[in-house]
Amino acid sequence: MNKNEETAWYDKARGKTARKPKPQKKERTASSQAATPQALVSKHSRPAKPERTPNKLGTLDKHNRTKTADRPKRTKPMFDPKNIPSDSAPIIQNFDSIAAEVLNLSSKQKILLSKNIKELSHRLTDDRSDRRLGYMNDASTIASYVNYFMWWNLVRLTRLFSNLDKNALDLDDNSICLDIGSGPLTIPIALWLSRPDLRSKKLTFYCMDLSQTALATGEELYLSIASKTLKDNQEPWKIIRVKGALGTRIKEKSDLITSGNMFNEIVQTSQMPSDYLAKKYTEQLLSYSNNANENARILIVEPGDPHSARLVSLFRDSLMRSGFNPLAPCPHFAECPMQGRTTANPGGKWCNFAFDTGDGPAKLLALSRNANLSKDRAVLSFVLAKKADGSELKAFKNAKDSGTLSLRIASDFIRLTELHKSGYYACSQIGLVLAVDMSGVHPANGDLVKTKMPDSIKELKRDKKSGALMLNI
Repeated sequence: MNKNEETAWYDKARGKTARKPKPQKKERTASSQAATPQALVSKHSRPAKPERTPNKLGTLDKHNRTKTADRPKRTKPMFDPKNIPSDSAPIIQNFDSIAAEVLNLSSKQKILLSKNIKELSHRLTDDRSDRRLGYMNDASTIASYVNYFMWWNLVRLTRLFSNLDKNALDLDDNSICLDIGSGPLTIPIALWLSRPDLRSKKLTFYCMDLSQTALATGEELYLSIASKTLKDNQEPWKIIRVKGALGTRIKEKSDLITSGNMFNEIVQTSQMPSDYLAKKYTEQLLSYSNNANENARILIVEPGDPHSARLVSLFRDSLMRSGFNPLAPCPHFAECPMQGRTTANPGGKWCNFAFDTGDGPAKLLALSRNANLSKDRAVLSFVLAKKADGSELKAFKNAKDSGTLSLRIASDFIRLTELHKSGYYACSQIGLVLAVDMSGVHPANGDLVKTKMPDSIKELKRDKKSGALMLNI
């Protein structure tokens, strides 16, 4: 297959334009068909006063009413697909075509793909104790992982990375990056697809994993994708494969350290408490960090299940104690109000974010159905932290002094039947909040919402089920 044939699907996909929706005909109501408003009112009659909507705020305290001037603003989404670069969208939609080119699957392997994916899922979830280290050295396992698990991870991560603030991943030329538990380079590839601002940077990625086969496959996937998206005078990042586990020595200190879906696997076989493990692994991460760089960053992404989310919260706490401040998703630097289920609080909320997958890659959705592994939701927990230099605290203090409260929406809408309204759990500097949507802002899961700081936090009522502060937005 020549190069023109290999990229035909990509050029065709990029050339497609969405059909413009047909303008909907405005239905005429019975009253509009009978007469116009002017015909119903004589020149001597007065227009009727509009009916007043009953005040439903009485069930909450008077200090917590949302005035028109104080209505909240949805300032930043977390998973908006519109922010994915236009040259990356067709690659994500047709990632299986790139995988087929790199893996060179036979017809028989393609037929057995759904069956093998289902078996691998069983090994990764139900047979965790029997799973051997370096399990991705097997060619069949690699093919299954890349075509299903990696593809879904790219869908999750590209949504997340493309919506992070521009300065969240601020890297200079010649920066050193380390991806631990890299597998087939999922995070480096997701960063390349999501952040065109980084493609022009001369970056070196140390990619560390127990499986040399996975690393080699990932490098081929990355170079294939980079070749389709490189602009003039741009070069792909330098990839250095490192066979080994967390703790393996590398030659250079890192300005950016990343890890995706690794720590939840490590702690599964440990009998030690999660807080101890988070502290231990934080120390190992920091041993790789470039202490001379005031902008050094650490990114940890894990599945959005309760156990993994609890671990991420503990990493956040440990990183803050080590001189790092969270950039995302946290809108504050206070204690995490969503630490998950603990002995002291077995019903505690855990920090995770999700989006519907209905608009995901059609072929991936079909493959998932064929493997009986359909996904209606994509979920993750994460923390991005930066070495503290005082600027984040200053910006946070300025926002606090201005009377602004930032809320990170951490749930879908909840029906509040007593109030006839929708509510959303949210993380904030005042703790866990149940945001009551009185103004109809309808935030999405993961959105950052800014609203007025309540006049009196002490007078806010608490949700009986969760203990969250009830705040009108």
